[in-house]
Amino acid sequence: MREFRAQHDDFTALGVTVAGVSLDGMAANRQWAERLKLPFPLLSDERREAGEAFGIIRRVGIGSWRAEFFRRSTLLIDEAGKVAAVWSRVKLRGHALEVLRVTRALVRAA
Repeated sequence: MREFRAQHDDFTALGVTVAGVSLDGMAANRQWAERLKLPFPLLSDERREAGEAFGIIRRVGIGSWRAEFFRRSTLLIDEAGKVAAVWSRVKLRGHALEVLRVTRALVRAA
């Protein structure tokens, strides 16, 4: 999130809207956004509808204990609502720059 914060102006200059999504509730996301001074919203998917639709929910179970997490993923969705690119193995350092590079290439190709 910090790298996307740092590159936010570059994304908006390309006409891209950045948003984060988590399984946390709206109040927790608001606290994270304020704490990290994010210039973009953190959306709540408490009902796991978006996570299920995009196949990014990771389920972990040991015995009777179960937990669900979002798999760190980035989706680049075009103006028509079509997924243009997916990063499902996100490396935290340098990731926002990689997404920005691909975004620029897609914008030039359009």
